[in-house]
Amino acid sequence: MNHSSRRYRLTGAIGCTLLLGAGIAFAETTLTRAAPAKQGQMLTVNMMIVSQEREKSEVVNNLEYLSDMIGPRLTGSQRLLDANRWTAEKMKEYGLQNVTLEPYTIPQGWERNRCEAHIVSPVNVKLHVDQGAWTPGTRGKVKGTVVIFAPRNEADLEAMKGKLKGAIVVDTPPANNFMRGGVLPGGTPPPPIPAFEKSPLTQLPKTAERVLSGMEMEDDQQPPPARRNGVGGFMAFRRKLSEFMQKEGVIATLRVSEKPQDLQNMTGSWSAQSKIPVLFITQEHIALIYRLMKRNLPVDIEVNAGGRFTKGPVTVYNTVGEIPGTDKASEIVLLGAHLDSWDLGQGSTDNGTGSCVVLETARVFQTLNLKPRRTVRFVLFSGEEQGLYGSAAYVETHKAEMSRFSVVFVHDTGTGRVKGAWLQGRSEVQPLLEKEFDNLQALGLLTEKAKFFPGKMNGTDHASFDDAGVPAFAFYQDSAEYSLTHHSQSDTFDKVRPDDLKQGACVMSILIYNASTSDEAYPRKK
Repeated sequence: MNHSSRRYRLTGAIGCTLLLGAGIAFAETTLTRAAPAKQGQMLTVNMMIVSQEREKSEVVNNLEYLSDMIGPRLTGSQRLLDANRWTAEKMKEYGLQNVTLEPYTIPQGWERNRCEAHIVSPVNVKLHVDQGAWTPGTRGKVKGTVVIFAPRNEADLEAMKGKLKGAIVVDTPPANNFMRGGVLPGGTPPPPIPAFEKSPLTQLPKTAERVLSGMEMEDDQQPPPARRNGVGGFMAFRRKLSEFMQKEGVIATLRVSEKPQDLQNMTGSWSAQSKIPVLFITQEHIALIYRLMKRNLPVDIEVNAGGRFTKGPVTVYNTVGEIPGTDKASEIVLLGAHLDSWDLGQGSTDNGTGSCVVLETARVFQTLNLKPRRTVRFVLFSGEEQGLYGSAAYVETHKAEMSRFSVVFVHDTGTGRVKGAWLQGRSEVQPLLEKEFDNLQALGLLTEKAKFFPGKMNGTDHASFDDAGVPAFAFYQDSAEYSLTHHSQSDTFDKVRPDDLKQGACVMSILIYNASTSDEAYPRKK
């Protein structure tokens, strides 16, 4: 469905009646850090922000330009550099000072090229595949027989020695959920047909799983032990697996996209390079391969993957600008998002949305002539998709300032409206954030009570600041099909929900303004 034709309006939320009723609600929910006179001033500015965003927003227009005129922004690419330069000019246009492109280097770049795969036996089928980033190409057409090999430990590697030469390896174990019957993940299936309830025909028999995988799979719904031991352990095992398969003569790896409706997925990094070509394959086609193998038929596939590495090191940039503070100028409030994206779609919702929210906050501050007491820093990071490298470089460059950061907010889960935040284990901040979000609800920006999750969500750039001891938070947002579109060919401008994006710009602008003008900084762990 084309979401550009749908309008998700905050019904009655930011109309004229808001300004009449919000003051009463605000008196009960506003920050206790400010004196009463400052509370009234803060409320007035908060209302002005909402009115400005409702009437004169540029966030959607900027995202349309970024999506259509610049497009996908793979780290290390010319398009990302174009986006850095364009966002720097927008920051200057919106009145930010000290605008700069802060450099850091990555070991090497990578360029996508033609990628094709066909089943050539026992049937002839063109497969939907895309080469994983920062993996080598095949150097022309190669052909191999599919082997399902999903090892969990070094004993599994030892058991397959000498059995993989010339193979194309599927590194995902057979799953029981490929037959969704048109139900998307998270959707509600129809009730079971009573006569068939005792015959779960949609499940792959466990005996077939064992035949297909070449190993016993008693615990086949559990992830590998390395994954259960955390990202570090999982990546270390994956590197060892890659080296093993190269040594054994594997031609390529097929990795399922884990998305329905022929949607692709993408990942990859210079820090975890595979020694052999990795091709992401859609769920529908991996299911076909499983079904063919269930017939005890060898499946031969021809692959041609042309992606290639570019010579390094490569200089990449974070786009940075600021509004200097007044009496508390040495203290810093930062808002950020990652500007880089994957390159199958346009990078609109991951994370053009967050990037344009950051730019829109700058525009709002300039238009309303807001004078923060603390310095407000605006940062668009790169290298996030490969492992938060841009934010890590920023923290390293500015490590002497980290003790002076009051708070960091990052917008990076798509076009959906903001509904809360992850607390990163910082329970001392929860009362303050609850009051801030109660204020947002009183202003008509939330349609339900905000949700706060006590644990850590380290999947975006706030985590680099959190590791440095700074109170840093990512927003919890409405999913808005994010899990389907992100990293896929469907991450395009038409998926954007305009009013939800404007709401995100309001939330960011208000939180940043309040944090930059309050008497007290955000509390830190002692």
